[in-house]
Amino acid sequence: MKAFGIRLEGQSYRLRPGAYGLAWRPDQGRLLLVETADGLEIPGGGIEAGETPEVALRREFLEETGHRIARSWPLFSLRQFLNKPFEGKCYDKRCTFFLVAVASDPVAPLEAGHRPLWCKPRDAVGQMAEECQEWLLSCLLEPDRVDLDLQAFAASFLSPSPQNI
Repeated sequence: MKAFGIRLEGQSYRLRPGAYGLAWRPDQGRLLLVETADGLEIPGGGIEAGETPEVALRREFLEETGHRIARSWPLFSLRQFLNKPFEGKCYDKRCTFFLVAVASDPVAPLEAGHRPLWCKPRDAVGQMAEECQEWLLSCLLEPDRVDLDLQAFAASFLSPSPQNI
């Protein structure tokens, strides 16, 4: 699993599995992100006890963006070391990313401090709160960096063809 961040020697880390959704509008070239005090983030978060990654994804996505997920497809997992020892936050995050199609009936986000916005990936470069999410932006902008063309895959996944219904 590709890892980002630095694991500090002698520091205790809490394992934190999470699920995150890439909502992409290929016709507009826009990605749904949330603005937080730490910067821009891909919507999602921690998997609670008893939840599957898919259930956590739907819950977190609705809380942070106000959008319900119509369907999702797992893409890959990345590891992010989050180091804030003075705040008592040192996490070994295992982030599973999904491509998601959102329903067309958003409600007001439930989570304070999260403002959803649709933006072009290029406009978010350098503003992401976590390195692994910054890397994902670069994959959208430079498909040759990975073996998966996320833009082409998203366009196929989001098209209304019979195989995607």
